Amino acid sequence: QMCIRDSQRRVRENRGTMVVYNFKKMRPVPKGKEFIDIVLSRTQRKTPTVVHKGYSIKRIRAFYMRKVKYTQQTFNDKISAILEDFPRLDDIHPFYADLANVLYDRDHYKLALGQLNVARGLIDKVAKDYVRMLKYADTQYRSKSLKVAALGRMATVMKKQASSLEYLEQVRPVSYTHLTLPTKRIV
Repeated sequence: QMCIRDSQRRVRENRGTMVVYNFKKMRPVPKGKEFIDIVLSRTQRKTPTVVHKGYSIKRIRAFYMRKVKYTQQTFNDKISAILEDFPRLDDIHPFYADLANVLYDRDHYKLALGQLNVARGLIDKVAKDYVRMLKYADTQYRSKSLKVAALGRMATVMKKQASSLEYLEQVRPVSYTHLTLPTKRIV
C-alpha cells in the first residue's frame, strides 16, 4: 500500500512537468556515403598506418584490432550523437509532437531512429566478431584481410541506412521554425 501511495504522489508531482527540448541544437545529419567517408578518414588519421616487416605477429594483430575497434567506436559515437539530438516524441510538449506528426509522419520518424539504433548494435556485433577472429590470425595478410572485411561490413551496414539518414536530415529543419512556446502566434 505504501508503494502505491508513493507512486500516486510522484504522478501528481510530475503531472505538470514536460521535457523542454532545444530544437536549435540539432546537428546536421550526414548522408550515407558522407557518413562512411567521415568515419573511415577519421580512422585513417587517428590510428597508426604503417606495419613494418620486423613486427611480431602479436603486434600486427594488435595494430589491426585497434583499427577495427576505433572504427566501431567512431560509428557508435556518431550514431549515438544523432539519436541523442533527435527528441523522443513521447517526451516533448504535445504541441511539438503533433506538429512533427503533421509535418513528418510520426511512425516514419520512429522507424528511422529505430533503424539507426539497430545499425549501431549490428556494427558493435560485427566489430566484436572480427576482433575475436583477429586474435587468432596467424599472418599479416590474414590480419589485414580480416580488418578489411570488418570495415567493409560496417560500411555496408551504414550504406543500408542511407534512406534513414536522409529522412532524418529532412526532418531536422523543423528546428528552424523557431518555436519557443505553443501559445505564441506563428506568422
